[in-house]
Amino acid sequence: MRLHVDFAAERNYAGIFGRLRSERLAAGLSQSTVASWFSIRARAVSEWETGAVQPTLDHLILLSGELGWRLVIVDRRGVSRGPQQRPGESWVVFERRRLATPLKSRRLAWGLTQGELGQRVGVSRETIQRWEVARTSPRPMGLIVWAQKTNYCLGLRPMGAAERRVVPVRLSGSLRVPKT
Repeated sequence: MRLHVDFAAERNYAGIFGRLRSERLAAGLSQSTVASWFSIRARAVSEWETGAVQPTLDHLILLSGELGWRLVIVDRRGVSRGPQQRPGESWVVFERRRLATPLKSRRLAWGLTQGELGQRVGVSRETIQRWEVARTSPRPMGLIVWAQKTNYCLGLRPMGAAERRVVPVRLSGSLRVPKT
């Protein structure tokens, strides 16, 4: 199977990375600085921003958080409400689960099986199953297409003061994700 990426998905991806690039530049951060947070090449950050290569969803979650933004699932009524963070759950795993919950709920509300949704998205039933329980995460484009096929879209929202207390913290050029 092949992920069903269309122009709207590509535009959504470009919009998210356009915003994050603008925020990086406004903060005076170089691609090399951002790359050092993840122990990757500066070229990789450039490739993320141009869409040549996709980061992992975990990298996107961490990058967004470092720049003061949070990935959100949005529909015509606004930002979807997600679950609460579980005791001992890492921030990144919580964020993955928070993004997956409304998409799973929509699939169930529509009476679709994981296999039926997988066909719409262009992935296997097993892949949808792993994504829904946040066991593995899709690449950002996979999340965008998954959201589209459930009449949502992926967006960014500025973090509030309370949310900033649980975002990744840079220590000596590397990221530390606190457990709460």
